[in-house]
Amino acid sequence: MSGSKLWLISAMMLLSLGFALCPQGPANAASFCAQLRGAKATGQPDCSFSTLEACRLRVKHRGGGHCYKLTH
Repeated sequence: MSGSKLWLISAMMLLSLGFALCPQGPANAASFCAQLRGAKATGQPDCSFSTLEACRLRVKHRGGGHCYKLTH
């Protein structure tokens, strides 16, 4: 086996080990909450957004409010 192939295999194994030891959680995990205001607001925040952009779109569509990062 050549040196470059051995190096590539070693690097791939180290990366795989890193992913196994440090899981990042599900890719679609909710990270942002929308607190709506106005006539359509329910009073409870909606914490189902995985991106800030998605949260802002919902707030804009529903008539106003703000988004914030969910702390775990």
